[in-house]
Amino acid sequence: MTMFRRRSAAEMADAARVEDERRRLDDKFARDKATADRATRRQLEREQERADRKRAKAKAKARARRRRRIAALAVSARTVGPLLIVNAATVGGQLAYVYDETDPTWPAAVRVAIAIGVATAAESVALYVGWHAHDALLAKAYGTAAWLRRASYGIALIMATVNYSHFADSLLEPTALAVILGVLSSLSPWLWGLHTRRAQHVQLLREDLVDETGAQFDPARRRAFPIRSWQARRWSIDHNVRDPKAAWAGYKAWAEARRASVRPGRLGAAWFALRGLPAGVADESDPGIQLCRRLEQQVAGVRRVVDHANQLTLTDRPVGVWPAPGIALPATGSVPAGSAEPPARVPATVAAAPRQRRTVDVKVDPPAVRPPTPPPANEAARTAAAYAKYVADHGRPPSDRRLASAAGVGKTYANEWKKEHAKTTATPDARTARRRSGRTR
Repeated sequence: MTMFRRRSAAEMADAARVEDERRRLDDKFARDKATADRATRRQLEREQERADRKRAKAKAKARARRRRRIAALAVSARTVGPLLIVNAATVGGQLAYVYDETDPTWPAAVRVAIAIGVATAAESVALYVGWHAHDALLAKAYGTAAWLRRASYGIALIMATVNYSHFADSLLEPTALAVILGVLSSLSPWLWGLHTRRAQHVQLLREDLVDETGAQFDPARRRAFPIRSWQARRWSIDHNVRDPKAAWAGYKAWAEARRASVRPGRLGAAWFALRGLPAGVADESDPGIQLCRRLEQQVAGVRRVVDHANQLTLTDRPVGVWPAPGIALPATGSVPAGSAEPPARVPATVAAAPRQRRTVDVKVDPPAVRPPTPPPANEAARTAAAYAKYVADHGRPPSDRRLASAAGVGKTYANEWKKEHAKTTATPDARTARRRSGRTR
């Protein structure tokens, strides 16, 4: 009867709580299982993607290797292919020669085998020696490489003679095939040497040991200046200059410096003068050079006096330029007698009616020739000497224009020099004369 006993409310509440807990646990388990399944799927997908990427990378690497291999084969075919064709032709010539020289009663297979072996051996000797020359050159054994290369050339000439003799009617009656096969046999080591030198150049480039060959000038420059272009190239090779403009400028500067440092003799100076070039640096300590300098200064002084006198042409206009001291002119205006310095401008008394130009001949006394004296060292010394001389001769200081003319300097420089040095340079007699002239005024 207890089986059908009605449960109390507390028991029913406990059962409901148990059922809720069970459902909650089931839901949590389902959620955890779904989360685990998603994580597993994501991991599997990542592993699959990683494997796909590895396979794609491996395929890309394999394709790159195949492309590199094909490119290397193409380079080899481009560089070695013509050589192999030449060697195949020469081997064919030797093959025909050996096959014809064997006994005709032998089996054909034996004759062909013997011909192939002998022809291959004959043509391989020069190539084998050339390969050793190639290896020695890349190993920087230059002497051994040169000796082996010459030996390979000699062997190739022997094989070329054999081919020529077989296909030519006689020694002096060549055929086209004989000439072609003979030339190909002799050129085979030389062609392999081209490949060897190319490999050596690539090696030197990789090691940065290629020699600098100097500047390369334009053909127009070489045609216009053949000797100077050759000398400029020699200069660029000596100084490791590869820029053509820098090499040309550097050579010209070097040539000018070298030309300036040379002191030629009389014949050399005459040659330089005829060519219009500077004859070098003059030795100022030479007495002859010093005498020439003094004569140049005296001639320059006389030329200044003559030019000044040539400008004195009396016309119907006022005279604006006055002669140097010592030149006498007829008085054309009111000039006070015995005045020390004529005024800046004196009006000439000329009738205004006839407006025609009249010229008066002026007699100019030749300048007094004085014994030559060594020139002062600089402008200041010349100005001081001219100032002291003028004061001693006239008893008063000269004007700026007269001081500049006597010293051979500019008027501005004479004015500045007087401001700075006149008081200290004037002698006591000059000061007394200046004071007397001031009292007279």
